[in-house]
Parts: sequence; structure tokens; C-alpha cells
Amino acid sequence: MTERRPGFRFSDAWLCWGGLGLTALLLLCSFPPFGHPFVAFFALIPATLAAAAAPDWRTWRRAAYVTSWLLWVVLLAWLRHIYPPLGWLGLVLLTAYCALYPFVWLLALRWIFPACRDAGAPARLLATLGLAGAWGLLEWLRTIAFTGFGWLPLSASQQGNGVLLTLCAWIGPTGLSIGLVLINLGLASWIVRLRALRASADSLEPLTPTSWLRRLTPELYLGLAVIAAGFYCTLTQMAREASRQEVRIAALRTDFDPTEKWDSSKLEKHAKALNALTVAAGQEKPDVVLWPEAALPLSTDNAGYGTFLRGNVAGAGCPLLIGAIEPRKNGYANSAVVVTAEGLAKPTYAKRHLVPFGEYVPLADWLPLRKVVPIAEDCVPGDGATLLPLTTRSGFTFMAGPLVCYEDVFPELAREHALAGADLLVVVTNDGWYGHEAGDAQHTAHSVLIAAATGLPVARSGNAGWSGVITHRGILQPTGVPGAPLSAVAQLRRDRGEPTFWVRHGDWAVGLGGLCFGLTYLWRRRRIAHAA
Repeated sequence: MTERRPGFRFSDAWLCWGGLGLTALLLLCSFPPFGHPFVAFFALIPATLAAAAAPDWRTWRRAAYVTSWLLWVVLLAWLRHIYPPLGWLGLVLLTAYCALYPFVWLLALRWIFPACRDAGAPARLLATLGLAGAWGLLEWLRTIAFTGFGWLPLSASQQGNGVLLTLCAWIGPTGLSIGLVLINLGLASWIVRLRALRASADSLEPLTPTSWLRRLTPELYLGLAVIAAGFYCTLTQMAREASRQEVRIAALRTDFDPTEKWDSSKLEKHAKALNALTVAAGQEKPDVVLWPEAALPLSTDNAGYGTFLRGNVAGAGCPLLIGAIEPRKNGYANSAVVVTAEGLAKPTYAKRHLVPFGEYVPLADWLPLRKVVPIAEDCVPGDGATLLPLTTRSGFTFMAGPLVCYEDVFPELAREHALAGADLLVVVTNDGWYGHEAGDAQHTAHSVLIAAATGLPVARSGNAGWSGVITHRGILQPTGVPGAPLSAVAQLRRDRGEPTFWVRHGDWAVGLGGLCFGLTYLWRRRRIAHAA
């Protein structure tokens, strides 16, 4: 590898800050609600071209972390609305933590990509696969480290791109992120190669079969293959479309202030609003009405609340599937339950992935911190992918796999529901914490990803959040708007069919990407040893 000369420090600064800053801006413009999914196809190119010039390491490290941190600060700016000033503290600390993951990848990019300039095609292909695999590994690690925070993988940028979303059924959301990185690296490699050929004296020679071969950029074709695979999977999915059963769902969208919801003086007002929305939804003859997470701050063992719920079932003319506070041993559960004319149905689902400091305090015996949710007891996690049976007006019985709050950010939870035999995924959430900003749209993108990955429709009801039905292809069908409930149709497979490849095999693409990165690491170390 040929390093840049020490005299180019000023140029290095512009190269690092300009290339990395532009990449951060483009990534911001690729995620909802700011931009467009196609921006993610070239968002990483400025940083990759900057890395190809092998700039000064110290400047690169500084620019890589600062730009990554600023990107996450803008993406998660809605955190400041959660119980100020605790939200501001969370904004600073959580964004600083999330910035570590793109920072590590950018270090790997700077270490590996410049060495590809004078390497053969097999080595360049391996390096491209290895860098893409490293991105996937880091995204996957972020979903499990320190209880996990899988918010906004690169694949979340593809909401609205039905072609690439079909790949989720094969490689999962993290695999789609790997594919997007392959597209970026392929285009960047092509640009680098064109520049090198133009600067070479060989580019002035007559074109021969040998010179044409030198112009080929296999990394570009690898990236284009991802797009081609998306089109192929889309056509295959359309050709194999099975017969489906229609289920009409009314997903309510309330607009309660998240802190006022726990105020007992506001309880009657909120109960009347829920009742009015439910009765209005019942006029469209839905098969089920969805309420958001912890729709009212009352326990399911409250006799008065039980009477209120049965009255709403009568008003809607169909069962309710609601987010509820359910008493459990040693505390309470943040649950999803079905309510029929007879009352609370069994089984019920308890949220499995709890929010630190919202539903429990990690290391509570050592940390002088409290929960931000005003319930004294800790939330008790559920212990399995419990399915909730529902029956339509026509007598068709189906199984709903519930996810509460931000559980849709963790695709593995949705996969477990699909493996258990779910026909439909249901997300009940409270997005009022986001302050009517970008957090709602970002959260919705995760529900789109799990719909495309599992091949199951997703019905979603949120307080101050997007409410509606997402098709098994990841297409949004909004139903609930504040004060004007509508219903949408979810298309469920009659035969349940075979689960998607990703549901059956999990994040195999992450393992393959990790293997490629391991081999790339060995190749890079070997080049360093030979150069010594």
C-alpha cells in the first residue's frame, strides 16, 4: 500500500472531514422521514473514496467519530422529549455509544480499502465482501450488546423500496444492510478504478481484449447483483402468490400525552376518547379493533376496567386486542391481551425485551437511578412467543403474534412468532415519547422490515404513532388517524404455508459476512507482513 506523503496534512483534513461529513449527511437523507431509500445506494461512497486515498490516521479517526456522533445526535434528537432532563442525558450518552459502531467500521474501511488498489480481482472481491460483512456484524452486535439497541439498521432506509425489501425474506434485515454496503463499495471501487485507468499511460493505448479485462471491476458487478437479486425475488414472489383470507382490522391511533396518560385526573377523558374511537371503528364492521400499548393506566384485574372493556367490545361488535398492564408474580407485565364479550381471554402475551430505565433499572442495587415510567414495581419479562387466537366475523380463526413497544426493533422476536405459527404480527406501541418528530417514522420502518422478513402482515396501533396494516411485502396501509378511525384489510395465507428462508435459517448472512471479514483480516495482515 502506498501512503500519502506527510506534506498533505491540509488536504487530508479536507478529505477526511469532507468525505465523512458528506456520508453522514447522505445517511441522514436516506432514513425516514428525511429522505429517499435510493440515497442509501451511494451514501457510503464519499467516505470510501476518501479512505481510498489513505489519509492521515489521526485525522481520519477524529473525523470518523465526530461525524458518526453528530449523525446519531440528529437521528435520535427526539430522545430529549423523554422526561427532561433525563432525555437530554440519554441523548448524549446513547448517541455517543451508537457512534462507536460506524466508527469501528470506518476504521476497518481506512485499513483495508486502500490496500485494494494494487490487489488482484479475487482479493478485491474478498475485501468488498469482508467490509460488507463487518458492517453486518456490527449491526448485529448492536442488537445484543448491553441489552441491545437495534434502532435504525441501514436496511431501515429501504422503506418504500419494495424491490430490495423482498430480499429480507431470504437474508433478513441485517442481510439487506450488508447488501446495501456491497452496492456502495461496488460503485466506489468502480470510480477508483476509472480514475486509476485515466491516470495511467495504458489508458492512451488502443483498446485490446487485454486492456478491456483490466477495466473490468468485479466489485461493481457484485453490488449490481444485489439489485438484480431484488428484482428476481420480487418476480418470484409475485408468481408464487398464494390465496389469502381477508381480515379487516381497525387500528386505533390515540394522541395522549405520554406523561398525562398516567395522571389519574385525565383517566376519564382518555377513557371516553378510546370509547368514542372504538364505537366509530365498529361502524365499518372490523374483525378486530387494536388499541395501543398500555392504552389506559389500569390493571387487567381491575373490575371496573373489565366492565369498561366489555362495553367497548359490545360497541365495536368484535374483539379487542389491546396493550394492557397485567399483574404478574413479583410485579406487572407490559402485555398484549384479547378481550371478548366474556372478558379477558387466555393466553396473554407479556413483553419479553424490556426497556432499560423505563421498565426496569439495570444494576439497580449499585446505580442511584430510577425508572422514568411512573410505576414503582419492575416490569416482569415474558418467557416465550405466546400467540393470541382470534376469529373473524366469517368464522376464520387465525393466530396473532404480538410485539409490544419497541420489540419490533428486534427481528429475532418476530422470527420466533413466525416459527410458532403466527399468521399475523401485531405491534402495540406508545410513540408519544418521540414528541411528534422523526422517531415515529423511524420506528415504523422497523415494522416494515419484520413484515418483509417474515412474509407476514403487520397490524400496528400506536399512541401518537403510525397505525395501520403493513402488507407481507412491506407496503404501508394507514388506518388510524387521531379522531377518525378507519379500517384496513390484512391478507392472511389460508394454508399458513412454509415460513420464509430467513425465518427457517435466521441470520445466516451475518455469519457468512463474519467469515468473509475474518478472511479479509488475515489477507490484510499478510500484506503488511510481506511489506515489512
